[in-house]
Amino acid sequence: MGFNIDLSKNINYSEKIKLPPLEGGGIILTYRCTNRCKHCLVAASPERENRWLDKNAAAEIFGFIKNNSPGAEIHIGGGEPFLNPQCLLDIVETAFERGIRLSYVETNAFWGNNPNKYEPVLKELYKLGLRSILISVSPFHAEFIKPQTSVNAIKMVRGVFGYAGAFVWIAEFLTMLSKHGETQNFNIETMSDEMIRRAADMYYLIPGGRCGYSKPAVSMKRSAKDFFITNCGRELLSTAHFHIDAYGNYMPGGLCGGISMCDYKETGGEINLNDKPLLKILYNEGVKGLYETALKSGYTELADGYCGKCHLCVDIRKFFFNDSENNEFGELAPAEFYKTITDEINLKSQIL
Repeated sequence: MGFNIDLSKNINYSEKIKLPPLEGGGIILTYRCTNRCKHCLVAASPERENRWLDKNAAAEIFGFIKNNSPGAEIHIGGGEPFLNPQCLLDIVETAFERGIRLSYVETNAFWGNNPNKYEPVLKELYKLGLRSILISVSPFHAEFIKPQTSVNAIKMVRGVFGYAGAFVWIAEFLTMLSKHGETQNFNIETMSDEMIRRAADMYYLIPGGRCGYSKPAVSMKRSAKDFFITNCGRELLSTAHFHIDAYGNYMPGGLCGGISMCDYKETGGEINLNDKPLLKILYNEGVKGLYETALKSGYTELADGYCGKCHLCVDIRKFFFNDSENNEFGELAPAEFYKTITDEINLKSQIL
């Protein structure tokens, strides 16, 4: 079916927005990952397209950032960057060649038990000028990465980068996870509601991506109307934690996985919202406006509620994506984000 979203009643809608200079953010090399973590904002997984940012595209992105926001601090992430060591090395080298302030590369450390292959990669990264590796540690990662594997990776990084070169996010989880078995994957479904909510708070989780659909839930679920307090202007205009992916999509600093605010080259000027109707509603009315628009188009509120306004937003965007003809909403990108979440939800429902 097609949608005819009427915005005419809102004559005071902002039609154009301008972002401040880019402050800090990440370059997403790929959405492919070894894991399918329940908290992932971008719905990375082993099944995602095997597409990687190439060196030429990276050079253009870094050149644009350097010219338009020379003070921006950048990190490299995914997906999982270490799945393609040569691509990772090429992108890091390109970043330094373009004079980018590169803070760290983030990883789930799946490679911790393979020093023969990955210690040389770490040494090359250090030789290029990188000084920090962020190693993600949490119950969500530990479903796929054993605690001892994370510990081994931390030791390997410190052996090359020095003690401070291993940025462990969050180190406190290692103690908790080790009590459940250092060489065992962690079964997150055994966590009590209280424990998973405490873990979510410690990790500063945003209930976007597949996070809102996690079981057990990362926060107490509430009805849609409980999240109608504010619009989403602050998140959409933030450049403090933006991301640019391998397709050239600019994801706003509110970490809104599945929203392409624009092509990254448009961030230096005005962004026209008139051809991005869902984004226009979010900016002007917030998730309340998006919800009311979705109801008119046939959306049904989830019976058990939502973990936060970002979960509500993702669920509504998923509805529009799946019910539109050929994804008529260009801001819903990359398309694979919505296909991945939909497929995973359908698979869970079949199992149950």
